[in-house]
Formats: sequence, C-alpha cells, structure tokens
Amino acid sequence: MIGLRSAPLHVIARMAVVTWALAGCAAPVPLVQRVSHYPGALERPLAERVIGADRAVIDRAHRSNLEYGQDVRPRPAAPGHPLIPVVKRVLSRLPAQVAALARRHLVAVYALEEDYGTATTEAVQDRQGTWRYAYIVLNLTALGRTANAWATWKERSAFRPGDDPTLNVVIADNAQDTVAGAIRFILLHELGHVLGLGLRVHEYWEEGAAASRSFPYTRFSWRLDTDGAMVSRWRQRFPRLHKTRFYLFAQAPLAISEAPAVYRALAQTGFPSLYGTTNLFDDFAEAFAIYVHTILLGNPYRVEIRGRGQVRVRYRSCIQTGACPGKFAQIEALLAHEGPEVARAASGARVGVTCAAPACPTAITP
Repeated sequence: MIGLRSAPLHVIARMAVVTWALAGCAAPVPLVQRVSHYPGALERPLAERVIGADRAVIDRAHRSNLEYGQDVRPRPAAPGHPLIPVVKRVLSRLPAQVAALARRHLVAVYALEEDYGTATTEAVQDRQGTWRYAYIVLNLTALGRTANAWATWKERSAFRPGDDPTLNVVIADNAQDTVAGAIRFILLHELGHVLGLGLRVHEYWEEGAAASRSFPYTRFSWRLDTDGAMVSRWRQRFPRLHKTRFYLFAQAPLAISEAPAVYRALAQTGFPSLYGTTNLFDDFAEAFAIYVHTILLGNPYRVEIRGRGQVRVRYRSCIQTGACPGKFAQIEALLAHEGPEVARAASGARVGVTCAAPACPTAITP
C-alpha cells in the first residue's frame, strides 16, 4: 500500500521484492487485489463504492501494517459511522473530469477504524494481470480534524517542535474549513495514486521507483543515483530537503527552526509540496491533489511560517505559481483524457527546469 504513512517506501518495496526473489517465485496476488473481487464495481456511482471491508481487506491492511513495523489490525467501520455519509458526499461532488477518471480506475473505498495512518491506496490487477485499478482505505478514526488543522498537523510532523517559528498550513477559507474539507484533500491525494497507476504516470509502487525511471513525469524531478536508487535532481543543491521525513514529530531529522530555509529551498525546485519531495509517487499524488484543489476548485494552498508575530515565509506550490510547468501540463492533459506522452510534449518544459522570474510569480513571500 501507499498513502499518508511514515515508513520509507523504497525500503518496503525493496524488502518485498528481495524476499520473493530469494524464494525463487513471484509474490502471490491476494484476491482483494484482483478485479474479479469487485464484480460490477466500475458501473456503480462513486458514492456507492464506499463499502464495508471484508476479511480479505482487513487481512491485507494488517499485513501492510506489519510491513511498516506496526502490528495493527483494523476493523470495519460501523455502518452508522457519521463520517461515511461525508465521504460519499465528497465523492459525489468531485469535478466532472476527475470523477470520470475515478469511475474508470477506482474499484472501492473501504472505511476502517483503528487502522495505522490516515489513508492508503492499494493496487488491483485487471484480468490480464496488469496493475490498472486500485482501492482506497480510509481510517475514519484519524479523520476528525478540520481542513486547516489536519494540513497543519501533517506538515508540522516533519519538524521537531520548538517555540519559534510557528508553522501553519491553509487549504481552506473559513466556510470550507471543515472535516469534509480535510477528507476532500485526503481523497484527492489518494486519487492521485489511483490515477497515477491507472493512467500509467508511473509503475506499481511496490516494484520500486526505479521501475518508473523512463516515464515522462519521473524525469521532471527524479534521476537514478549510482546505486540505482531514485533521488531528487536537487539533492546536491538542497540536501536539507533530502532529510525530510513526515509523521516523526519529535524524532524528525529537521528542526522547526530550519523551516524557513526548507521552504525557501523548496520554492526553487519543481516539487509541488514538501511531502512531494519524499518519493516519486507522492510527488505526483501531491501535484494532482493541489492542481484539483486550487486550479479546479479555487481553494487556497499556502504554508505560513511566523516568527515574533510576523510572517517570515509564505510558501505557495509550484502548481499555483507556474514554476513546474511540465507537471502542470501533464496533469491538465491527463484530466482531458490524453496520455502522459501527449502531456509531456505539450508542456514544452525541459527536465529539471522550473520557471524563472519574472516568467513565474514567486512562491515565497515576503
């Protein structure tokens, strides 16, 4: 699975591949990861794909949690859980072009309780064995925060706490600063994983990022290191970004005092968010979510760092400023139901190059 979790994805993927390679066989595909487990699912409205988890889903989630070092076995959400109608309402109100693609590739949304993490996405094979579909798992236990509170909590998790400066994230104006607003952004991120796989933006994440090295989106911000690992094209220029780890809080490598320098560096890259620097798959999921959230839905997205009562840094995503034109164009073309190669050609952007002032508005103020 991939999603809003904390373990290093490339380590897990490599462990899974090595374990089965040493055994001399291919890893078996659980029934829940085969489209035959979902008869008629792709014909249902998205809201009707929010369903209770069966034992196969619980077993898969438990095994995934064990791979992350967490012996957590979730349970199906109670049928009358108050957040289930909220999730259904969010899915029923997606922008038309997003909903059209989601209907083609999302087979189910499982509502769980007492799971590890906020949300995850798991790939599903078609009848020919191609990873073409996916399902989303939502941990309703973790979805009690409003939009800005959730986004701030998540972003702060990458820094060891301190008295100065303070960091806040704004993804909703007052009227939209609700639990539903948080769930919407979380679902958009997970749909980024669903569509990234289904539309061939990248390969299946458990095969490792290196398997996607030749894909157009990959080449915008990633390259293979000498040891075969996928690393940021800005790793040497901005080594502090490479240290970013989310959901570690007091154990995070970065201190909150480093936040101003971190976001000033981030603004000079082609990554859509700080979370997007952590791996290729979350790079695309964040770019997709922020594009839909800001460009299609007109919502805000900014990180504000204050010290001594004044704003020291106000960061906006490159999706908003135009500083990652290739990614913007590829998402735009994908939502128009064009292929990744068409989107890449349409962008006119060179690999690893972002907009330079004055062509693009600045991502950092003041």
